[in-house]
Amino acid sequence: MRIIMISAVLSAMIVGSGFPAMADELTNLGSELKGEVGSMAGEAKSEMNTGQEQMKESLKSKRDQMKADMKAKREQMRSEMKGKRDALKAEHKEMKKAAKAKKSKAKKQAEEAAESLEPSSY
Repeated sequence: MRIIMISAVLSAMIVGSGFPAMADELTNLGSELKGEVGSMAGEAKSEMNTGQEQMKESLKSKRDQMKADMKAKREQMRSEMKGKRDALKAEHKEMKKAAKAKKSKAKKQAEEAAESLEPSSY
């Protein structure tokens, strides 16, 4: 009977001390899991922030490139328009010059015609 009692007491002690040990292990396991989840969340957040920064930089570089392209196109159009304007000015100047020469020639011819129609005083 004594042996049964000792074995019962020992098993009760083992079982009794097993529950706190299991509870400690579960607490430790919970802490480890919490730490792991926190670590994984931190890594995921870091990766997301990195991805967002890369997207921002990419969009900024595209926007800057578009601005530069638009500026270059504007400059090219200004240059072309200036060339066309200068060509039109030169053409207008030539037309004025030709009109002045024509007017001068017509005036000279009119004077000559008027002189030929006048009676001569000889």
